[in-house]
Amino acid sequence: MSNRVRQVWLSLCVVLAAGTAWGQGSFVITVRDGETARQVPNGATVEFAGKIGEAKSLAVEILYAGTNRGELGLATLTGTADFQFATTLPTPAILGPGERVVFSIRFQPSTSRRTLAQLGVTARELPPEGSNLLPGSFGLLLLGLSGTAPEVKYAYALGADGNLLPLADGGVIRFAKAPLGGTSLATVLVINSGTAPAKVESVSLEGAAELTLNALPLLPLDLAAGASVQFRVRYEPKDLSTHRATLRLGAEGRVATATVEGAPEGPRWIYAFMPEPGAESGVAVEAGGVVDAGEVEIGRRKRIWIRVKNEGNAEGVLAGVAVSGAGWALVDPPLPLTVVKAGAEAWFGLSVTGLEAGRQTGRLRVGEDTFVLSAMSVGALLEYSYLAGGATEVEVGGQVAVPPAAVGQTTAVQFVVVNRGNRDGRIDSIGVSGKAFRLVGLPSLPVVVAPDERLTFRVEFAPTVPGLNTAVLSVGTAFFNLAGTAADLPELPGYRWEGLSGTVAPMTQGSVGLRLERAYPVTLRGTVTMTVDSLTFGADPAVQFSTGGRSVSFTIPAGETRAVFVNGSNTVRLQTGTAAGRIVLTPSFVTEGGVVLTPAQTASLELTVPEQAPVVLAARLEASFSAVQVVVTGYSTTRSLTKMEVTIRRRTGRTETFSFDVGPAAQLWFGSSASASYGGLFSASVPFAIVGSTEDREKLVEELEGVTVKVSNERGTSAEFSGPAG
Repeated sequence: MSNRVRQVWLSLCVVLAAGTAWGQGSFVITVRDGETARQVPNGATVEFAGKIGEAKSLAVEILYAGTNRGELGLATLTGTADFQFATTLPTPAILGPGERVVFSIRFQPSTSRRTLAQLGVTARELPPEGSNLLPGSFGLLLLGLSGTAPEVKYAYALGADGNLLPLADGGVIRFAKAPLGGTSLATVLVINSGTAPAKVESVSLEGAAELTLNALPLLPLDLAAGASVQFRVRYEPKDLSTHRATLRLGAEGRVATATVEGAPEGPRWIYAFMPEPGAESGVAVEAGGVVDAGEVEIGRRKRIWIRVKNEGNAEGVLAGVAVSGAGWALVDPPLPLTVVKAGAEAWFGLSVTGLEAGRQTGRLRVGEDTFVLSAMSVGALLEYSYLAGGATEVEVGGQVAVPPAAVGQTTAVQFVVVNRGNRDGRIDSIGVSGKAFRLVGLPSLPVVVAPDERLTFRVEFAPTVPGLNTAVLSVGTAFFNLAGTAADLPELPGYRWEGLSGTVAPMTQGSVGLRLERAYPVTLRGTVTMTVDSLTFGADPAVQFSTGGRSVSFTIPAGETRAVFVNGSNTVRLQTGTAAGRIVLTPSFVTEGGVVLTPAQTASLELTVPEQAPVVLAARLEASFSAVQVVVTGYSTTRSLTKMEVTIRRRTGRTETFSFDVGPAAQLWFGSSASASYGGLFSASVPFAIVGSTEDREKLVEELEGVTVKVSNERGTSAEFSGPAG
């Protein structure tokens, strides 16, 4: 190999070795964007943000950081036209150590989409001066340029439908058919559809007070690429006028304006009170105003009518009508949630009853509107009282208590009528019912009582019978209950029982009577009440009066001593039942006027049904070819049984006696709820099986003559009871 060829080859090796460090060692790339500078490696991509249509300057600096010399050759800028060389290119150029060149680039975005360009510069490192080495080949310095830009757009959505609509500069947000008195919302969105952050500076709304901003974020703010921020416009119309405001939106140094327009829809209620239903003219009244019903007579009722007209541009709903205040009431009110179309009317009435002289007020509510009700009550207002030691006011229908008097004596009260009204009062009649009362000192009728004047007369009480006496006093159309009590009746004399006494046999009927020790001056009425205290579980319901039940009424005529019962007799029969216990008869006494004379310590009649041995009421022998059954009916006042002895008699004179422990079965029966309605009664059956041939069984049945039964309890054994074979 010649020396010339070896030198070229060595030079190429040096250039290639140097080329491996062009972007990181020998050549340093620095990018400046405004006041921001940063070093980037060879082949890197740098992002720049701008504004659409606005140009900005960028600087790309290439510094030779080697120890020899560096040479920059051809420079090219390829890709989008948004990046252009701004000045004459500084290349080609040879740079010594620490020397640099600067490329000025203008970036003017034409779109908010990302744009790309690439700056390429050929470069190589030269050999030392004075050496015989040849320079190597050029390499390539590359810098990617990525352009971004924000793009702010606006949109809105009405709460009524939720559809998102674009909002251009000069556009309109329209609230159509917004409910009157309600709240409508529009959501406004600020959207950054670009590729660089956007700055939102301000939002304002100027115009009608019914239109306001709501949920506005803190401004200014940076809005990332692809992000959005939102706020609301609230519309609260109070009338049917069209309302407008100007919305200003500031972003990226530009201000967009939009008109916000509200067109409310709803009812407009116009009120008037009318003299009669359907009247053409009346008196208009605003919500919160006064409805004056004029004069109304005390004690009388007056009606006025309210017309509610919908003069709005849509139908409305009357949520309800209510009235308050003494004497005020609704007449034919509309149903709740009544729909009134635009231009239509609803009617209802008000009634006011005069209660007392003077102004009478109330409150009326129609939907959400309220009114003050007013009427002047005029007329006579008569107040009543009576004097009996002191003055006592009495309402119409109330009671006037006249002091008590003995039969043949007289007491009295002074009755007073005062007119507290503002008109004359007329009384056409004054009267009293009942023989025990009379009126004294009555004026000539009819009589007129002027305002603040009074009328008096005397009510006398002269009883003819003892006890409480009542009557009705009428003064014109008013009435009052008079009450006076005669002297106390004498104490009830002693009394005694007649007929049954002490211990009585079970399952019998006996008579009792009642007699006073001396005659009483007034007729007495009373009731004899029976109570039963059973010595065993459950009282016998058969214990009662022959008239039915456990009580019987009686009368003792005035001047007589013996009681007359409902059966017209001086005695009444009662059944003693079949269970041991006490039967207690207790009388009560009352006068025909309702005065209770029953003494605190009553003399009751006590009858005792004793515990004793059982009694057999019936027994029979029932026979068939397969079995024999003894059926026994009786009662046990102890409501218990211990033993049953059965003797079967044959026609041949032969007898067979059987004894049974019936305690458990009796306890089961008398302890059951089913036995409660039977007292001490019982019915028992004792079965016997017949075995043997048919001939033997037929012979046995033919020989049966009857049965003899005895039943025992804790108190003893019953008498024998014989019954036939059936």
